[in-house]
Amino acid sequence: MVWIKLGILLIGFTQAGLLPNSIKKVLVHVDLDLKKQTLSFLSNKDLYGDAFVKGYKRLLFATALLTYSFFWLLSIHYNLGEHTKLMQYIDLCFASLASLAFVPHNLKPYSLKSLRPLLQRLIHNLLSVVVFLSLTALIVTFQVTILPKAKFLGISGLVLIGVTLLSVVISMLKNGINGASELLFINGIRLWTILVTIVTFLS
Repeated sequence: MVWIKLGILLIGFTQAGLLPNSIKKVLVHVDLDLKKQTLSFLSNKDLYGDAFVKGYKRLLFATALLTYSFFWLLSIHYNLGEHTKLMQYIDLCFASLASLAFVPHNLKPYSLKSLRPLLQRLIHNLLSVVVFLSLTALIVTFQVTILPKAKFLGISGLVLIGVTLLSVVISMLKNGINGASELLFINGIRLWTILVTIVTFLS
C-alpha cells in the first residue's frame, strides 16, 4: 500500500504540473489569442510548424498515460476495480486523449473536394468534445464512488470539480469555446488532482 501511495504522489504531482506548466511556457513564445482561439491551434502545422505539432503530440500522449496511471492507482488504493463504469471511463479517457494527440488541428475550409483535411478537422473537434466529457464523467464517477469510503475527499472533490465545471460553462456561454475556458478547465483539474493526491497520501 505504501508503494501505491508513493506512486499516486509522484504521478499526481507530475500530472498536475505537466500540462498547465507546459502550456504556460508555450504561451510566452507564441501569439495565441485565448479569447478567439483554442489551445488546439498549437497543433496546427500551418500556424506554428512541425516543432509545435510534435511537442503538442508528446504532451497530450504523456498526459493520457499519466491520467490512466493516476486513476488506475487510485482504483487499486480505494478498491474500485469492481465498478465497471469507472473502469470504462478510465479506458475511454486514455483512448480519446491519446487519439487526440495524433489528430492535429487545421483551419482548412470544410469542403468535399479536400476530404482528408475535412475528416481530420471533424475528428479533431469530435475527439476534443469526447475528452472533455469523458474526463468530466471519470472524475465525477470517481468522486461519487468513493463517497461512502472517504467522505471528506468525496465531498470536497465534488465541490471543487463542481465549481470548475460551473466556471467553464459560464465562460463558454459568455465567450464560446476558447483557450480561456480550456485553461479554466485545465487549472480546475490541476487543483482537483492536487487535492486528491494529498488527501489520499495522508489517509
